Order: sequence, then structure tokens, then C-alpha cells
Amino acid sequence: MWIAVALTPAALLCLRLLDDSAIALLAQPILGVMIVLFLALVAAAMRTSVARSVPRTLLEGGGALLGAALLVLPMMQVIGQRPCPDRMGADRGLQVATQMFDAWRSGGRPPSQVWTSAAVADEWRERIRGRALLDYKLEDSGCWERLAPVTTSKTWHGYRVTVRQGDGDRFSKIVTVHTRATRGSWSIAEIEGP
Repeated sequence: MWIAVALTPAALLCLRLLDDSAIALLAQPILGVMIVLFLALVAAAMRTSVARSVPRTLLEGGGALLGAALLVLPMMQVIGQRPCPDRMGADRGLQVATQMFDAWRSGGRPPSQVWTSAAVADEWRERIRGRALLDYKLEDSGCWERLAPVTTSKTWHGYRVTVRQGDGDRFSKIVTVHTRATRGSWSIAEIEGP
């Protein structure tokens, strides 16, 4: 059981390498099988030692789960940006970002399903108050890099926007839109800028 705990980071790193290969679609099913096997191994180890001492068995089983979680946690942290895998398709949240920018440019409101929550929509409306969008262009787009397999449910899109503040001068700025997969579609979870 403790060997399996120690090998957990190495297994996730191997899955991350598999994630960038031609057979990347296998990474998620293999991850699911690995989790089930790990839990079965811990349960089997606990079952064999329960006859000796129940408190000790519970402590060891909980310790194994906690140890694996502590070793995996740093691998789940974002370490940078990267292009999204091809298996994600073309949209990756670009459509909802475009709807939001088109609504801003026309002075209207984007559909409510564009946002993950009303709080995100309210914060955005407050931030763009008094600013008119003149033009926008997609500069870059991608996923978040980490040592574990790439999450395909969160993306980012960097747009260069040209904005006019009231009746003042124009200015250009990068706005980063963070999107999240929700119930078969994408929605905006956060916006950095302008």
C-alpha cells in the first residue's frame, strides 16, 4: 500500500506524458482505473490488518489516502499556459467569449448562459461601465499546464481590445477570458482586464 502511495506522483507524470501523445484519449480512462485500483489496494490492505487492530487499520488507511492526496496536490497546481489538445475541438469556449465581446461592442447584454454565475456577469458590467468597445481580436488561446494530465474543462483566451473611455482617447489592452465547461457547453468564469 505504501509503495502505491509513493508511486502515485510518478503514475500521474506518466499520464501527463501520455496526454501529449497520439493516444491521449486513453489518459482519462486510465486515470479512472488507477484511482479504482488504488482504492481497492488500500481496502485490501485494511481488510488484512483489521483483525489485529481496528484503530491502527483506520489510521493506516486514512494515512495512505492523506499521503497520496498530499503527493498529488502539487501536481494539480497550474504551472503555466499551453495550447489546448486537439481532442478538445475548435470551440473551447471561444463562442461564449465572442458573444460577450459582440454584446459589449453593440452596447447590449450577452445571453445569461454565457456566464457561470450572475456575480461574474455583474462584476463585468461594472468594470466596463463608461467604456465602449471599438474592436477586438483573438491573440492567443489555450489550456493550463500542470504536471498531472491537462484539464480539458478550463481554458483561457487572450484578446486585444480597443476601447474608448467615455469621450476620451482610445486605448488598447489585452483582456483574458477564462472559460469553463459546464453541462455540455462553455461559460465565462472570470475576465482579467480591461
